[in-house]
Amino acid sequence: MSWTARAWEQAAPLYEKILAMPFNQELMKGTLPLEKFKFYMAQDAFYLREFGRALAIIGGRLTEREHTLAFSEFASGAIVVERALHTGYFKTFGVDEKGIQPSPTCMLYTSYLLSKAAIAPVEEAVAAVLPCFWIYQKVGDHIFAHQDASGNNPYREWIDTYAGEAFATSVRKALAISDELAELAPSARLVEMTEAFLMATRLEWMFWDSAYRLEAWEL
Repeated sequence: MSWTARAWEQAAPLYEKILAMPFNQELMKGTLPLEKFKFYMAQDAFYLREFGRALAIIGGRLTEREHTLAFSEFASGAIVVERALHTGYFKTFGVDEKGIQPSPTCMLYTSYLLSKAAIAPVEEAVAAVLPCFWIYQKVGDHIFAHQDASGNNPYREWIDTYAGEAFATSVRKALAISDELAELAPSARLVEMTEAFLMATRLEWMFWDSAYRLEAWEL
């Protein structure tokens, strides 16, 4: 069994909790309050910029040319998605991009990824960024398959982005690279990879939950 298959077995209960959380259930039904979605989009814009930085750092540390190229493409793709998707929604929903301040959870998540990207073994760093690919694709596919068939969901554009083939291609590349690195890694490193993957999956849950709660700094 591949490392990604084993990691997913451990992450599956977390994934089920992510699907069941109010944010994603209401997003799927198109009933999510606009205020919560606007908050989420603002935080996601900040997150994607930092995520792109983490991907670029990892790409520079990888030794296989194809791996480096793939992560360079991932990094540029994160920026493209952030600009295209968020710019469109910001205009539509009147979000002030200049006024975005990262929430405690957003700052925790991005700081975690950047620290892994910079100083952790590169295999562990790759495992840490994998949930943002894999979890988002699975959630996007699930919501796409179960959304209102009328096509009236106001969040359809977001759903289509993460359920699309272009994003799925990136996910497959990230999974393949993760398994290739895991095949050459010592057993102790595999444990570290799995721990990083599970922690980032928890942070994915926290990110959606914080958006639903409109999380803010108390001081």
